[in-house]
Amino acid sequence: MKKLSYILLLTLCSTLIFSCESEYKRDPGKIYAPDMTYSRAYDYYNTPDSINAAGGTFNKLPVKNTIAREQSIPTHISEFDTTAAKALKNPYDLYAKDLKEGNRLYMIHCGICHGAKLDGNGPLYASGKYVAMPANLKGPAYINMPEGKMYHAIMYGKNAMGAYSSQLDAKQRWQVLAYIRSQQIEGGSTSSSLITPGEAPKMEEAPAKESHDEADHGDDANHAHEGDDDHKAEAHN
Repeated sequence: MKKLSYILLLTLCSTLIFSCESEYKRDPGKIYAPDMTYSRAYDYYNTPDSINAAGGTFNKLPVKNTIAREQSIPTHISEFDTTAAKALKNPYDLYAKDLKEGNRLYMIHCGICHGAKLDGNGPLYASGKYVAMPANLKGPAYINMPEGKMYHAIMYGKNAMGAYSSQLDAKQRWQVLAYIRSQQIEGGSTSSSLITPGEAPKMEEAPAKESHDEADHGDDANHAHEGDDDHKAEAHN
C-alpha cells in the first residue's frame, strides 16, 4: 500500500513538471484539409503579398480591361485624368424611357443625399445626422458642369461622396446624368439635354408565316373545288 502511494505521488509530480513548460507545443498529427484548419483569409483591402509570401493561394483579379458579360465597353478615363473627363460626351442614344429609369436610379442611389429636388437637402442631411450639406446640383457650381465631369464624379467619387462604379454600370450612369441634366435645364441650365427627341426605335418583327397546316388545307380545298367542276362537266356532257 505504501509502495502504491509512492507511485501515485511520483506520477502526480511528473504531470505537474511537464505541464509547467514555458512553451506550449501542439502536434495534432496529419491534417486532412490544412487550408480549412489553418485558414488564410484574403483581405480585400490590402495587397496579397503576405499570402504570396506564405505560399498561399486566392482568387485573383480578372485580366485587366476584362468586360463583364452583357456589359458595354467601359469608358476608359483614369481617376486623375480630369482633362479627358471634361471632354467626355454621352455615347448612348437615350430616350424618354431612359429618363424615367434615370429618375428611378437617382432616387435609389443619389436622392438620400442630394434630395428629390437635387438641392442637397436629402433625408440624410435633413435628419441632422450628416454635418456637411451634400452638393446642390442646381447651384451655380453644378448647374452647367460638363456632363463628363459629373460622370467622372459618379465613377470615382468626389470629396465626401464615394464612387458608384460598382453600383451603376456605364449606361445606368448616363441615365442618371440624363435625369439630373433634365432637372438642371428646368432650373435654368444652358447645357444641352442628353435625351434624344422622339420615341425609341422599335425592333422590327418578322412577318408571320403561313402555317403548313393552313397551306395544306388550302390546297385540299382547291383540289376539292376542281373535282366538283370536273364532275359537273361530265354530268353536262
